[in-house]
Amino acid sequence: MLQNWFIPELDALSIRQDVWLQQDGAPPHYALSVREFLNDSFPDRWIGRGSPVSPAPLKWPARSPDLTTCDNSLWGYIKKIIQSRRYQNNEELKDAVRAAFATTTPTVLRKMSHRTWRRIILCYENEGAHTDTLD
Repeated sequence: MLQNWFIPELDALSIRQDVWLQQDGAPPHYALSVREFLNDSFPDRWIGRGSPVSPAPLKWPARSPDLTTCDNSLWGYIKKIIQSRRYQNNEELKDAVRAAFATTTPTVLRKMSHRTWRRIILCYENEGAHTDTLD
């Protein structure tokens, strides 16, 4: 996804040099090949396990609250659309995910971003606690 879609989209918009990437350090994301790719694509501008921005004393907290719109709203929206049926193979599932993303309007994304800000405020007010039960 990073190589085939995300980076080309950032480049098409001429904003890659302005973007900071945050990743969660899940085992597949921590692979040396992934870290090397991120170092090449976002030099000194990615945050996560093994990133150049995380010196030893400063670690990204495990199981930190989801404070990005993709994590706390968008994937749930997409999942709700595609889980209504079973798919025969990965290509069918990929097509369904693409079709679900195509239904995501600017209005829907704006509502999702408002929810993200509400969760950020809740997280701050509750000293970094998860906001799932509060939201």
